[in-house]
Amino acid sequence: MIKRTLGLVVCVTAAVGIAGCSSNSSPPPPPAPAPAPVAAPAPPPPPPAPAMPSGLSSAQQRVAKLQMALNANGAQLTVDGKSGPATTDALKSYQSAHQLKPTGHVDSATMKALGL
Repeated sequence: MIKRTLGLVVCVTAAVGIAGCSSNSSPPPPPAPAPAPVAAPAPPPPPPAPAMPSGLSSAQQRVAKLQMALNANGAQLTVDGKSGPATTDALKSYQSAHQLKPTGHVDSATMKALGL
C-alpha cells in the first residue's frame, strides 16, 4: 500500500509540472530581454520673440526695438514703446555690463553692441 501511494504522489506531481519530478522536464525559458532605454524628450523650443506692439509712432517703435533688444540680453521690460525709468535703468545696466559709458542714452556704441 505504501508503494502504491508513493507512486500516485509521483504521478500527480509530474502531471502538475513541479520541477524535478518529471523525467522529461524541459529547461526553463530564457529571461525576457531588458526594455530598451527611453530617449529623453527634446527640450521645448524657446518662446517666440515678442511682436512689435501695433499703433506705435516711429519714435515709439525705436524705443520698443530697444526694449526688445534689452530683454534679449536679460532685462525684463514691458515692450510698450515708452521710455520710462525702467527702460533707462535697464539701458544703464546693459551699458555697464558691456564696458560702455552708462549714460542711459542710446549712442552709436550702445546701438552697435545691441545689434540695432
